[in-house]
Amino acid sequence: MNTQTFAPQTSSSIQPSKPLKPTLRPFPTALLNPCIDPIFKILFTTDSEESHQALTCFLSDMLEKPVTDVVLQPNELSGEAISDKQSEFDINCKVDGKIANIEMQGRNDSSDYGKRAEYHVAHLLNHYTPKGSAWLDVPEVFQISVLNFIFDKDEKCAINHYLLRNENGRQISGTMNVIFMELPKISKIHDDIDSLTPAQMWGKFFLYGANPEKQEYIHKLAKRNRGISMAFTVLDHVSQDEANWYHESRYWMHVSDEKTRLYVATQKGIEEGLERGRSETAINLLKAGLPIEQVASYTNLSIDQVKELSASN
Repeated sequence: MNTQTFAPQTSSSIQPSKPLKPTLRPFPTALLNPCIDPIFKILFTTDSEESHQALTCFLSDMLEKPVTDVVLQPNELSGEAISDKQSEFDINCKVDGKIANIEMQGRNDSSDYGKRAEYHVAHLLNHYTPKGSAWLDVPEVFQISVLNFIFDKDEKCAINHYLLRNENGRQISGTMNVIFMELPKISKIHDDIDSLTPAQMWGKFFLYGANPEKQEYIHKLAKRNRGISMAFTVLDHVSQDEANWYHESRYWMHVSDEKTRLYVATQKGIEEGLERGRSETAINLLKAGLPIEQVASYTNLSIDQVKELSASN
């Protein structure tokens, strides 16, 4: 029987394992979600040629005409007076002499996003029109929003261009333009790439960009749409930066906080409504002459609460 002996390892021969660096990226090839506004903004404003080309192509496809000169502008616009409402945009840029604000919006707060879009496009017009300009020199302005909610349930089209028009459909000047892409409607459009418009392709990219099961489809989109190819390259690159995963994590934390606040406020409102209802019922029963103990039993109020209502009425 052969026996083997093993020499004890010295401290110098043992290689300490390196501690694993914690990461927010769920797996090595995971991609950030372009449907959340901080990532949407990073996608189109990263300091790279691919990002610039992606933005240029996106604008061309949304405006349905070739765009060549895109220059990023400050995202915060001040008012003319301290009391004026300020504007902060996701992406603000000059486009071939025109002005465009681009937004990714996940929620329709108070169902008033239409008013917000109108305000933004009017603020752009006011901000970028020099005082004393001839009216012919007033620039066209565009408010382009990618909406992750239904804005108009009665409108079947997923991408809509709004202008000031009269009841016969005649526009005033075409100066103020609002364009909405509603992603829930894009999701219902068949994935057949041959039947998609270039703008609809972008909608599919935003919806599927972070989905690991849709990467083959995204690659097919990229082969058909140069801008999406550039955007996918940028998305893959920025997804390797841990700081961007932190931004995405903070976004979802904010969404959770907002949903929790809404739930708590709703529950509180329901409870207050029930409390008012029980109190009103108790007052009516007291006026009808029922004993306090009986009123408390009928309304699930405490005897002390019923006594207080009796004393105040």
